[in-house]
Amino acid sequence: MTGSRRRDYVQVRETAEEQAVSGEARSLHQPMLPVVVDAMGGDHAPSAPVQGAIQAAAADGVPVILVGHEDALRPLVGVAAMGGLVHIHHAPDVVGMGDEAVAAVRRRPGSSIVVAMDLLRAGRGCAVVSAGHSGAVVAAAVLHLGRLPGIERPALGIPFPTTVGKWVLVIDAGAVVDPRPQWLVQQAALAAGYVRTVWGVEEPRIGLLSNGEEPEKGNRLVRETHHLLAQAFGAQFAGNVEPHQIPDGPVDVVVCDGFTGNILLKTAEGVAALIQRVLRDALRRHWYTALLGLMLRPTLRREMQRLDYRTYGGVPLLGVNGLVYVAHGRSDAYAMRRAVQAAAQAARAGLLARLERVAAEQSAVEAEAKDRRG
Repeated sequence: MTGSRRRDYVQVRETAEEQAVSGEARSLHQPMLPVVVDAMGGDHAPSAPVQGAIQAAAADGVPVILVGHEDALRPLVGVAAMGGLVHIHHAPDVVGMGDEAVAAVRRRPGSSIVVAMDLLRAGRGCAVVSAGHSGAVVAAAVLHLGRLPGIERPALGIPFPTTVGKWVLVIDAGAVVDPRPQWLVQQAALAAGYVRTVWGVEEPRIGLLSNGEEPEKGNRLVRETHHLLAQAFGAQFAGNVEPHQIPDGPVDVVVCDGFTGNILLKTAEGVAALIQRVLRDALRRHWYTALLGLMLRPTLRREMQRLDYRTYGGVPLLGVNGLVYVAHGRSDAYAMRRAVQAAAQAARAGLLARLERVAAEQSAVEAEAKDRRG
């Protein structure tokens, strides 16, 4: 590395650290900005987003802004403004689930998801939560918030349950289906920053999803990404992880392309639903199994909650210049409440400041590597 490049690298790192510390300090001492909720997004909108937001405000004192058509929202909110914690911001339009994401975002500036992003960009909120068209949420975030400097593509990180009482963050879960290896390295760094800040894991272990543990396993993307992850993270990179190993929790972050990640998680959802149906049918088969089912119900319900997407509510879109949480399209009021709570927790923890620091460091490391290559 040249002397000037080295000085630039050190300056970027120090500046990022200072900004992260000051950002985290502000999040702890300043009053919390509202969580901006796309009240028109999702299969059960506007009822589920409105009720979930009101529940989060009542339970945790989280201020919220409900974005959507005022005539549809006002009767649902009623007298639940609760001392100024719940506000409505009118948006006359909606992006439908069948719309083409980028085109809809560009052609519908008055849609609820676009207006929500604009409120966040204007500094009127701390995060956006939406259960609407996930492609439109990603497009609106990129177009209206922009990407963090040095991050080429944002990614969705979804918590995956384990048998050891912790979560594993799977990234990417569908934002970019055909990435380049270097993008996956950037996303791994963002995921590690998220796990460190929100989950409190000091040294997150990173794994790469593949069809075998050996470094030479996998397609070309996986093999090239393996090499780059080993270079970038050293001992923090645990190597390849097979899908059946994820529930054992050998790592804290699992990296994959968005197509593979989305298939993995939808398959897991299907298997969880299958297990629930098989258990229910087996316990209802005879009177004595029904009695056993009554005895086991509290334990089974508690354990099955770990397999329920509503438990974590929403998932972070990492890599954009703002906190954005994407909830499942089928989210009910409870899931939306959990999504709002997750976004509020991330804001309080200073997640955006941490991710800005991670992005700056990753950009400097890439510049150093490029300089070495000549």
